[in-house]
This record gives sequence, structure tokens and C-alpha cells, in this order.
Amino acid sequence: MANVRNMEHLLHNTKKIVDHHHKMMIAKGEHFNIFSVLGVESKENKTHSNFLAELLNPKGSHLQGNKFLKLFMEIIGKELSEENACSILSEKFINSTTTIVTTEFSIGNLNFKDIEGGRIDILIENRDNKICIENKIYAQDQEAQIQRYCNFNKNDNDVFYLTLNGDDPHINSKGELESGKDFYNLSYQDHIVEWLELCLKEVPNFTSLREAINQYILLIKKLTNTLNMEQQKELQDLMTNYLEESSYIAKNYEKMISNFKNDFRKEVKQILEKRLGFKFEVKVSKAIDNQYSKLWIQPKEWKDSELKFGLEPFSGKGNAKGHLFIGLYNKSSLELLKNLPAENKLNNVWHHTRPILTEDGNKVKLNDLYSLKKLARVEGSEYEILLNRVVTQSVEFINEYVNLIPSKLIGSIKESKESLN
Repeated sequence: MANVRNMEHLLHNTKKIVDHHHKMMIAKGEHFNIFSVLGVESKENKTHSNFLAELLNPKGSHLQGNKFLKLFMEIIGKELSEENACSILSEKFINSTTTIVTTEFSIGNLNFKDIEGGRIDILIENRDNKICIENKIYAQDQEAQIQRYCNFNKNDNDVFYLTLNGDDPHINSKGELESGKDFYNLSYQDHIVEWLELCLKEVPNFTSLREAINQYILLIKKLTNTLNMEQQKELQDLMTNYLEESSYIAKNYEKMISNFKNDFRKEVKQILEKRLGFKFEVKVSKAIDNQYSKLWIQPKEWKDSELKFGLEPFSGKGNAKGHLFIGLYNKSSLELLKNLPAENKLNNVWHHTRPILTEDGNKVKLNDLYSLKKLARVEGSEYEILLNRVVTQSVEFINEYVNLIPSKLIGSIKESKESLN
């Protein structure tokens, strides 16, 4: 059993390392990041895919030719199973003047029968030779996504699944395909940072290109909670001295975070029931770690219809890139509700959604450190403020839409559901 005093010492010294890291960032001005300031730090295509593709493009505005592409091939070549993979990639892509890098490349309409089609986030191609990169920051996997990309140009196509930490795709995306064999996992934290730091060595000091790459590296480190190399070594040495305690803390961290979110959802449910009154029913749906963990809220007069309100995702993952929203769920009654004022459409069942916002107007995401710190201090004022904003904004949305939907329409929706059954 891990020693409690040792765990306290480990956590205390870890905090000192993290605090020092933050102080060094401030001293170097690294707390300022242009991507964060512009509010685009988690936009997969507009920010990440576009930035990476521009550097990879031999004809990119960086005017460095194929330098960056060559370094990238050296990084990903290590992941491929073939011997001399780096040399093979070089022959296919680096030594060619016809290499093209494209974002959001269409490979045809979705065809789930033949497992084909879709849009590839980043495609590197030289005639028949292809490299497909599926780029995931916070978005969920799509059905058969990796399978569909692996079926594209099967004779010569290497598929890479790029995430913040090198996670494996969901089984619904990869099917029976295996990472390291049929496709390859990449991480921003390791592969992309290593590549970009090699790119920096190729760029002269005091140029806008160098600063842009450096800003992007800092963004990745922020998104992945990465320390600098010196502080990583210090933390690793500390954890090495307390291996049992480090393992114990790591195993219990996710459980603790899940408990924070679950307790918060329970309290939101209780207050919603009080504020909405006996005319509404509030139910928990999905386990807290499920990407679609939510609360269903339905007026009792809507019973037997598929029309209801949902507050999700409490997991901090899933729809709306993990940002908490209140919405009107209407699976089989779209035509009957066509006159409602559509808001933020997410998909074919969420046509009317509204993000839950903080007092500063920012979207709430229960998976980021900013929110988790509030959830951890249930006696604090910030927790109460967040709880009240989630409930108040949800009630406002619900009351607004209940008033827009007459009882006569609910009857039509029930009849529509019955006819489908």
C-alpha cells in the first residue's frame, strides 16, 4: 500500500515544479499565445490542419522548400513497419517536384456499405503515393472513419491517426484494423513537438516564421499540459523515487475527476427539479465518462413523444467539441418543428442548442483544468456561480422553447411517432 506521507511529499514537490514552470513562462512571455488570444486554439481544421499542412507543403509560404516535409518523414518513418521506411518515404515524396499537400480532401460521398468516402484532414500525395492524416483535437470519431481512409488508394496509402496524446481511435472508427499494422497513431505531445523543434533549427533567428512555429509549439504544450525538458526531467526523477505512490496517484486520478463531474451532474439535476417543478421530469442518461453523458428534461405533457430537452456533455467530450450545452432533441419530428428559430445546429437531432456560458462569456467545458478546479471546491463561491449559471441558462432555454411549442403540435408529434412504430 502506498505511503500517505510519501504521496503528500510527491504532490507537494510536483506542485513546486509546476509553479516554477508557470513562473518561467511568465518571465519569458510565453503565457501570451496568439492562437489562444484569437480563440482558435482547438479548431482542428482552421488552425491545426491548416498550420501543419502549410509547413508540410514544399510550395508553402514559408519558402523553405521540402525541408519541413523531409523532417516530418523522418519522424513518421520511425512508426512504419517496413525496414528503411524513411528512405522509402523520401523517394516517394521528398525527391519529387509533384508532391502536393491538401487539407479537407474529398474521397467521395460517404458509403457505409462499401466503407468508402469522407474528407481527409491532411493528404500528402505524389501521383499514386498517398499519406492520409486524420487530425483529432477534441472531436469524436466518425463511423468507420479510419476504415474508410484505409480503403482509399489501398495499394499505396499510409494512414495516420493524430491526437493530442497518441490515443487509439474508437472501435466504431477502426473496426478490426490494428494500430501499428493497418494504420499508425501519432501524438501532438511527442511526434509533432519533436518535428517542430527540428524545424526551428532550420529557421534563422528573429524571423516571423520562427516565432510562429514557436508559438504553435507553446500552444501544443498548453493543450497537452507539457513541461519543458528540464522540468520534465525533474518531475521524472521525483516520480522515480516514489514509483508506488506515483502509480497509485495515476490510477486514482481519473476516478477522482469522474466523481467531481458526477457529483456536479447530481446537484444540477436536483436544482433543476426544484426550479422546473412537478410538471417536468429530469433523468440521468449515460455514465459520466461516456462522451454523451447528459440529463434529459421533459415536460410531462410531452410524454410518449420523442421531443425533449438535453443538457450535455458532462464528460467534457462528444457533441459541441465537449462544451456544455442545453438543447432541444427532436429525433423524428423535424418537419413539424421547422418553424422554430433554429440556433446552433449540431446534427440531425440537435437543431436547437445554446452553449452554457461563464460570467465572462466563455463556453463551459467540464474537462478542462479551469472548470475542474471549480468542481473540486464544492464549498467555494466559484463552484456556486458555475452551478447557478448552468441551471439558470438551462431553465431559460427550456421555458423559452416550451412557450414556442403549443400542445396541439405535441399531439401531432406523438401521432407521428406512433405511425413510425
